[in-house]
Amino acid sequence: MELNTNNNIKKNIEIINKLYGNQTLFEQNGGSFLLFIVLMIIFWAVNAYCYIKIHIQPIKDNWVEERCKLYNIPFAGIINKPNDMSITDYTSSNFNFCIQNILTSISGTALEPLTYVISLLKNVSDDTTNSINAVRGMFDKSRTFFQSISSDIMGRLMNIMIPLQQIIVSVKDFIAKIQGVMTGSLFTLLGSYYALKSLMGAILQFIITILIVMAVMIAFFWIIPFTWGAAISLTTIFIALSIPMIVIVAFMMDVLNVQTNLSIPSLPTPSMKCFDKNTLILMENGFKKRIIDISVGEKLFNGNEVIAKIVVETKGSTMYSLNGVIVSDTHLVNHLNKWIRVFEHPRAIKLDSYYEPYLYCLNTSKKYIFINDILFSDWDEMIIHSNNVFTKLVNENLCDEGFINNTTVKLQNNIIKKIQDIKIGDNLDNGGKVYGIVELIKQPNKNRIYNHCLGKKSNIEKKELKIDEYLDKSIAESELKLYHLLTNTPTFDVNGTNYYKYNGCIDYLIK
Repeated sequence: MELNTNNNIKKNIEIINKLYGNQTLFEQNGGSFLLFIVLMIIFWAVNAYCYIKIHIQPIKDNWVEERCKLYNIPFAGIINKPNDMSITDYTSSNFNFCIQNILTSISGTALEPLTYVISLLKNVSDDTTNSINAVRGMFDKSRTFFQSISSDIMGRLMNIMIPLQQIIVSVKDFIAKIQGVMTGSLFTLLGSYYALKSLMGAILQFIITILIVMAVMIAFFWIIPFTWGAAISLTTIFIALSIPMIVIVAFMMDVLNVQTNLSIPSLPTPSMKCFDKNTLILMENGFKKRIIDISVGEKLFNGNEVIAKIVVETKGSTMYSLNGVIVSDTHLVNHLNKWIRVFEHPRAIKLDSYYEPYLYCLNTSKKYIFINDILFSDWDEMIIHSNNVFTKLVNENLCDEGFINNTTVKLQNNIIKKIQDIKIGDNLDNGGKVYGIVELIKQPNKNRIYNHCLGKKSNIEKKELKIDEYLDKSIAESELKLYHLLTNTPTFDVNGTNYYKYNGCIDYLIK
């Protein structure tokens, strides 16, 4: 019996499959289902419309409660449209209003757990903050306590220090007054000494003038025969006066160091004569190089070796432009086979302004520098001297000497500096000032004029020229460069001994 039933079911399934094929239920009845839904919507809409038309007045009267009911939302424009809006616009506006109210109530309920969690976190944070503030309060009380103790201690110390400070100020003031009195007394004595010295110098000059006048008169009387008697008398008087006067004058000049205005002027030291730092000079290799970048020992055009490099302050120089070369006014330049100063050159153009603080120059083995087709002298300007012996000494660089880099020089206020660290503008211990720095090449096989170039002042005064001594015996073999200074005083202190400045050797040779 069951077997027959199963067979019947299978047959029915096969019939159904043949009848409907592989279509789904929605594919078979979808159209009818959609039509049913549309008809139901239309029926509902018509029914709702009719209901609203019948009950429109009560709905209007209770519009606040009725506006968001489902069957009233589609017909809001028909039920309660304002005069300034269309049915469609008011229906849309009412729909948005209802949606927002519904979402607000829903979101409020949905976010209640999150709000509760945030509230818990806030409570924890507030408790933590209160705990931290309590700790801070404790530290603040501790700090206030220690601060009060420190203030009390400092107050007690100040009570001790202020009277002590007043005592120190009083003692310092007393010492300053004593110093002022002593300084005033010293300057008063010094002024009196200078006044007396000046008076004695004036008297000395007056005596010398009288003796000179007498000597001239005696010479004049001896020339004329009939005045020989007067000449003999004046000569006797002159001799009688001269002998004690010579002793007095010698004592005043040697012991009291009284000087007169009848002194012989000394030769001027060379004026500053240098080039701008960017001056291009032709080198031996055919390339041009700025003078500031040239080092001692390098060779210029035509094998002219750089013996020394000099840097001086610009102050006191008037700058000119000559054929593109910026050079100071006093530098020697060759024009028509004659050596003249730059400011005398017909093509030299004076510069109205020049702001570079330093100028640069060279001493060379050939005693000249060739720049932009113009022949300039080097720093020494020795080409103007014709004495063969003198020219030979200079051209062989026998007077170019210097000190090794760690040689110490004494400055003002007992400051000691290595000579390689000396700067332009440094004030020397003897009251002088450094206006130039010199770098020299070390020449171990050259004889030196030792007694002048680096000799002591006492040796120089002997006026001995010795070229058979080797200064390099006292210089470390590892030193490749020497240093010297240009100062506005004849000498400067090196290890307790006064040595002449760099120009001293040339000055001495000129004399």
